[in-house]
Amino acid sequence: MQFLKRHYKLRVKGRGLVALEWEAGAETEERMQCVVVAERNVLKKTLDRKPRLFNFPHSLHIEVAYEEPQRLPDSDQLRYLPSKTITTRDLHSATPARQTLIQAQAPPRKKPNHGKRPLEVARMTSPAYRYSPLSELVDGFADIYGVVVNMTLPKKTSGRDFCMTVSVTDESCPTRAAAIQVNIFYPTIEKIPKIKFVGDIIRFHKVKIQQYQDRIQGLSLSRATRHLVLREKANGSLEQVTNSDTWTFESSDELRTRKLLKWARKSLAEDDTLPQGCSLAPKLLSELKFAEGFIDLVVRVLNVDDCDEPVRLTVWDGSGSAEESDQVLVRALQDKGVAVPPYGLLKEVIMSSCWLVVREMCFVDGMLKNWCRFRNLAVGVDEPIPGAVIAPGGREILRFREVSSFVLMPDFALDVRRRCSLMGTPNSSITANNDQLRTCSPTENRVSPEQVVTVIPDRIRKNIPVTPLREILSSPQTPRKFHCWARVRSIWPNDIEKICKPKSGNSDEFIYSFALTVEEGSECLSIIVYGKDAVSQHLQQQM
Repeated sequence: MQFLKRHYKLRVKGRGLVALEWEAGAETEERMQCVVVAERNVLKKTLDRKPRLFNFPHSLHIEVAYEEPQRLPDSDQLRYLPSKTITTRDLHSATPARQTLIQAQAPPRKKPNHGKRPLEVARMTSPAYRYSPLSELVDGFADIYGVVVNMTLPKKTSGRDFCMTVSVTDESCPTRAAAIQVNIFYPTIEKIPKIKFVGDIIRFHKVKIQQYQDRIQGLSLSRATRHLVLREKANGSLEQVTNSDTWTFESSDELRTRKLLKWARKSLAEDDTLPQGCSLAPKLLSELKFAEGFIDLVVRVLNVDDCDEPVRLTVWDGSGSAEESDQVLVRALQDKGVAVPPYGLLKEVIMSSCWLVVREMCFVDGMLKNWCRFRNLAVGVDEPIPGAVIAPGGREILRFREVSSFVLMPDFALDVRRRCSLMGTPNSSITANNDQLRTCSPTENRVSPEQVVTVIPDRIRKNIPVTPLREILSSPQTPRKFHCWARVRSIWPNDIEKICKPKSGNSDEFIYSFALTVEEGSECLSIIVYGKDAVSQHLQQQM
């Protein structure tokens, strides 16, 4: 049974399955859920002893589908044969006469093997390396391909090595939440895989697969594992980056790489799950005043000031108001001849010792040309630029700490597309690089929004005065209706199509349900909006 549980893919369904609590072991009082599959008379005898344990099924019909594993040649990994299904009819005993005939014709049984049962070796002709889907990995060494969806910067371990963690997906593990983490160890940063973008392809030969906290995890060791990073260039050719002097790359490797690249474009554009260790989606710069602790951002870096320590980055994502930007940052861009976006808030990221790692990982060249994702930025206040005068009240500062990480983002990634939607552009071609920002006029960059007017009924406008948010939040009288004016800071869900939905059981009538976060000065309030009159032609067209 342990062998079956570890290697076979098994699915049991039908009528006659009973879910019961079962004692986990003789030395513990813990009980665990299990599914019991039994013959009819066994179920009846169980009910005779405990009548209220479960409802007896009127008819029994069980299907057991299984995939038998085979061991790949010269590998610890498995390949699964096509699924087979057996039913209760197949499980019934044959008639006595036929059973005797079958036993007479059957070859003598082999002596039971109570040791480790070997798997049949799969017959493989080519290629030399056998790459396993990520969902089928078992303990041992493996050769794998994966799409990079998350990574950390290399950090010095307690020993002599540097460690970097990479999360990879493929068609069998399609979401960031289900990605396989691979811990990579090398004595120097020069040997570490030079991953630049989310969406890069990485190939591992002889990566060690093991279980950690009930999840499959990879371990790349400098003495055994070999890696190859692949990405598509602007001319369509494949860039290959490795620390090995020689490596293999056959036509089958190119086919697999291009297939993964095509799949990644679709997957990363739709996947809204969060990678392991990320509790919240990246925030907008306009939401920074409400952030605490550590946050993630997806932004454009407009300027890098590395003349003095610490290095300072000016970042922008199109959200917020340009009038709220620190004028010191605006003048710094103007002094360097960098186009100042006519809309959107400017903020600053301060980096110290981590800048050396970012530079050694070859991120600097692409930093000013692509969207960037910062992870675990510390939110702080007031670290003024030397010699600058800061207005009273301070300003939010983002600090890049040892626990922070950085990676470039492709234009088709969902987080990037959401920020581009703030500008009304389907992709980030309008802000592909700073050279284009310089050549675009403010009227070309700014999208004229459609003006929407909310009509307030006279009975409310005349009889209910406008109440500031500060008074609403401190009001002891709840629940109560208020009339207020406030700026909408965010809306959830972000996808406008999900705001309006058809009523249950009626595709012709719609309801709307969403949450707004509004602000007035330093006060903030969350509002749930719900209505049954979602009959707007505009909304129906968007549905």
